[in-house]
Parts: sequence; C-alpha cells; structure tokens
Amino acid sequence: MKKFALLITFFSCISIFAQNTIIEKNLMIYKPTDFSIKLSKVYTENMFFGLFGIKNLMNALDVNSSKIKTVVITNKASKNVVYKANYDVNNNLLDIELTNELVNPVKVNYTYKDGVLENEVIKKGTDEKINQFFYDQNKMYIKNANKLFDIVWLEGDILLKKTYLDQKLGFEDRLMHDCRITKSLGRDINKVCYSSSKFQIPFKIKEFTPDVELKTEKVNLIEGPSSEIKLMSINKYQILKNNQPQFEVVLDQNKRIKEFKFLGNKTEKQEPINFNFTYTFYK
Repeated sequence: MKKFALLITFFSCISIFAQNTIIEKNLMIYKPTDFSIKLSKVYTENMFFGLFGIKNLMNALDVNSSKIKTVVITNKASKNVVYKANYDVNNNLLDIELTNELVNPVKVNYTYKDGVLENEVIKKGTDEKINQFFYDQNKMYIKNANKLFDIVWLEGDILLKKTYLDQKLGFEDRLMHDCRITKSLGRDINKVCYSSSKFQIPFKIKEFTPDVELKTEKVNLIEGPSSEIKLMSINKYQILKNNQPQFEVVLDQNKRIKEFKFLGNKTEKQEPINFNFTYTFYK
C-alpha cells in the first residue's frame, strides 16, 4: 500500500508539472473553428476604448458595425485626428493608427487566414513587434513578441487566459460565479466580478485588488473600484466609476457610435474631452 501511495503521489506531481509547463511548438497549430472567429473578433474589437480601461463595458453595448470601411475619431475641440481604423468587407479590423493627440503614436496592422486573425504587427517609431496567433479546440494561442505565450478562451463573453514565460506558467484565470480570478504562484492575486457572463446593458463590474499581510505574506483580495454602463435616454449611455459619471456614449439613429465623452477628473486634474466618430462604408 505504501508503494501504491507513493506512485499516486509521483503521478500527481507529474500531472501538476505538466499543467504548469508547455511546449510552445506543440501548441502552434492552425485549426480554426467557427468559434475561433468570435475569439478573433473579441480580441480586436473596441481597441480605442481599451485606452480608457473600459473595453469590457463597451463590449456590452450592442452597436451596429455592419459595412463599416473606415472609422476616424477626432478631438471635437481641436479637430485633430486621434484614431483611424480600416476594415475589410467581412468587418475584420485591418489596421489602426493612434496619433500623438492622445498617446505616443502607434500603428498596428492585422493579417488574417481562414477568416481569423493570424498576425498583429505593432509599430512604434522604428520599433516593430509581431504577435502570432494559432487556433485549436476553440482556443486561441498567442506567441507574443515579448516572449510571453498566451492560451485564450471564452466562457460566455468573458475572456480568460493562461500566460506562460519560458514555457512555464506565470498567470492563470478561472471563472467562478461570473468572477474572473487570476492566480500566480499558487495564489489568487486578482478578481474581477461581472454582473453576468453575458455582456449586455445594464452591465456592472466589481474589481478586487490584492493586499499582502507583511508577517505571513498571505494575499487577501479586498474590494476595489466598481464600474457600470447604463442607458440614460434613447441612444445615450453613461459609464460610471465608483458611482461617479466618467464617460458618455451617444449613438446615431443607425446604432453606431456618434460621440464619446470623457467627463474629466477633478481629483487628477484631467480636463473633459469630447470625441467625434465619422465613418465610410462598403456598398
């Protein structure tokens, strides 16, 4: 019995080790499914709003993206272009350009194969980085230019991932009761709870941040900021952070984004900014 118990322990350790390490080349398989198309879309949608930390909130907003060829976002006050994006006839994002009106200039190009994202080329000045994408069994595998390797999947509308460095597990997400919990080195270090795993208006997010006890080094997740997006009137939405209005989104009659307003932050001395959206379309 003692030998049997030792064998169980031995094989359990092998199993745990296998889950915590990967062989990258074995995962670099290109077998996309219909579900891979959704993963590819989720990765590339609402890039502009990611700059403001509200991508998930905007993903809950049902907007009309059909037949869009180009999107140009301008600063309403200065009239300067902030963001440009081009799409193909299948509504795949081809490229984006961010100007120095808002951030350091960056250009990103996307290429597709079999209807899903294959490469992402990020250019900042003379620096160029390429992220490669692979697909198998309804998961996306990303070989990043920064030597990280991600395994990405969806549960409902919530994007989860495992991140590896030098083929060893660094971070791992899991979903419990509509909360995405991130673990590292055997400890839960972050938790984000959603009002539903299906993103739809009204939609709320509650974040929990790590607090480390100095003596025991125990990590406790304490309640942090909250945010939500809700309908205010016809085609007008408001995004709140900690119950304080921070952004407004206005749609046109065709349910496309017409205006996006950052309402400012007096505490951090940030002035309000209004953005206008203009489009061209495929016939």
